[in-house]
Amino acid sequence: MASKSSQTSGQAGPNADSRNSRADWIRAGLALLMKSGIGAVRVEPLAVRLGVTKGSFYWHFKDRAELHAAMLDEWHAATTGNIIDDVDREVLDGRTRLRQLIVRVPSEPKVARLETAVRSWATSDDKARKTVASVDKRRVDYVASALQEIGIDAATAQLRARIIHLALIGGFFTATTTHVMPEPEFWAEVEKLLAKV
Repeated sequence: MASKSSQTSGQAGPNADSRNSRADWIRAGLALLMKSGIGAVRVEPLAVRLGVTKGSFYWHFKDRAELHAAMLDEWHAATTGNIIDDVDREVLDGRTRLRQLIVRVPSEPKVARLETAVRSWATSDDKARKTVASVDKRRVDYVASALQEIGIDAATAQLRARIIHLALIGGFFTATTTHVMPEPEFWAEVEKLLAKV
């Protein structure tokens, strides 16, 4: 899922390369991040990857820092914001919201590679660290709110939400080596254990 911000093109002009958009640069940046880490996400290798000139980059971003910020925004939207928005649109009770979140747990190893790559980036970059912390808080708070709706007290709901989130992160890290995310039955069991009032 792509965020609205990443779908919009930057400034256009007569010399802008029509074969790529702002979203293309962001996707290429995330792909290179997964493959080689944030140090490799530079304008020249991205231009080669996209088959365009370096000048094309500057129609969409003023510098590399702006691209990096857009990559973090895209990761946040694709792995958290859009999923929560989808569940909220259905106006569900707490138990069903929790179940729907679990159903939407990504099963593709590529998502796991992106998650672990962003978290690795966050160990050496303050902006990435703050974004990861914000995403983690949003995920945990959202699950905790669903647990509270089904009658679990606030403190216990926060603890259980953290357990679910840590299981998710563990699944992502395991999938980077096994190339397999935990199966739906695993998440169904997690739900049974942690949604007990």
